[in-house]
Amino acid sequence: MRADAQRNRAAVLAAAEAVYAEHGVDVSLNEIARRAGIGNATLYRHFPTQDLLLSTVYTGHLERYCIIAEEAARADDPVSALRDCVVSTCALQATNRGLADLLASLRPLSPHVESLRARHRRAITAVFTRAVRSGMVRVDASPADLAVLLIANAGLIHRTVEDAPRASARLVALWLAGLVSPDIPVDVPPPTDRQMRRVLHH
Repeated sequence: MRADAQRNRAAVLAAAEAVYAEHGVDVSLNEIARRAGIGNATLYRHFPTQDLLLSTVYTGHLERYCIIAEEAARADDPVSALRDCVVSTCALQATNRGLADLLASLRPLSPHVESLRARHRRAITAVFTRAVRSGMVRVDASPADLAVLLIANAGLIHRTVEDAPRASARLVALWLAGLVSPDIPVDVPPPTDRQMRRVLHH
């Protein structure tokens, strides 16, 4: 790649990272080209689709998302591990509106992103299984509950991150307080995996 092409690609990635973090993933490629200071045609030569650009920008973030769950799956104390995993994941969302959107979605961006999602699913299933078996977490807790939390947290972040930045942390703390109270009855079951996949694909 020529030096000018490398500079243009780097400018696109930097602009996309900033714009997605500020506004979420529903930003046009035209706006990213404008922020990068290049023409639309130049951007499309490097990233012909928004999905390709999103995949490139967020691969590193999604790898961190996986590592958080994998470290929790190996931790000695399964309840503390679940708590730390949820807090860290939601805090990761709160740093970046685009990432908040992607963690609440199964939008098919690329085969690599799909492999990261499968990797995370395996790890987070282990995290919940170990926590439930400890007897210190409600028996009906499941990864679907975390998926619902991530959806709710994404919406909350879009609405409050500038004016009430601790609102997300408060939501997570209250959610965790309910999760580790196995004696409090909840007469609404978690969504099924099939239901959540349909929701997240939308």
